[in-house]
Amino acid sequence: MRARELAIASSVALMVLLLAYVIELGGLGPLAPHTIRDLAKSYLEYAYNPWNATVSSMALEAVTAIVWDYRGLDTYFETSVLFVAIIGVAALYRGYREMRGLGGAGLSEIVKTSTRVLVPLILVAGASIAIHGHLTPGGGFQGGSFMAVLMVLLAVVFSLDYAFERGLSSRKLLAIRSAGLIGILLTSLALLVAGAVAGVYAYVFQNMVRESSELSMPRWIFDRPLGGTLFFFNVFESLAVVSGLTLTFIVLALRREEVDHALAAGEWYE
Repeated sequence: MRARELAIASSVALMVLLLAYVIELGGLGPLAPHTIRDLAKSYLEYAYNPWNATVSSMALEAVTAIVWDYRGLDTYFETSVLFVAIIGVAALYRGYREMRGLGGAGLSEIVKTSTRVLVPLILVAGASIAIHGHLTPGGGFQGGSFMAVLMVLLAVVFSLDYAFERGLSSRKLLAIRSAGLIGILLTSLALLVAGAVAGVYAYVFQNMVRESSELSMPRWIFDRPLGGTLFFFNVFESLAVVSGLTLTFIVLALRREEVDHALAAGEWYE
């Protein structure tokens, strides 16, 4: 190990020890409140309350209930901002096409073999984080981000050509991203449309029954709480995030030949 690397490692270790010592002495003050605020109590009480569904989200995970039920409009517009940003990136690099035969051989066969074992595990773990986001910590964004790492891993281990040869393309990713956002929009309007058809009151982003509306999204799937809209929001959000982040990575990883092709086609302008 070189002297510079040793100095950096020693500095980091010393910083961690000093910070731990300061925390132990109480130099940073209490790190957590000694009491729970009334607002936090209400969130915890009403996130899952099968005895009073009119004030509950029927979700065992309070953070997901807050993100998609209590402040669903905010979350929707945050997702829309991310979508617009990805559209902007795709528009700036419009006209390119993925070319095959430009990538290298990748890493060793040992690394490739171990990666083939990891690929399904990453997909299953990411999907599980998204699908169970209303029951356990996680959600659509976390699960989608988890699965998006797969593209980076494949590019490093196998090269981009490996993904392109298996049908991955920017057009497909953009279509999946759009489908995810449309799914979120339709879920948020589902009960409002159902109420308009049935001639009863309903609201945008309504999940469970409310005092002035008897409509409700599904509460249970078999013997597990479904969280109503929360399950669907997490699924659609994961699709939007994994496709959007993967598309962004492909665009930012464009190779010189692909850029030159787009320039020669006259698609890019200064």
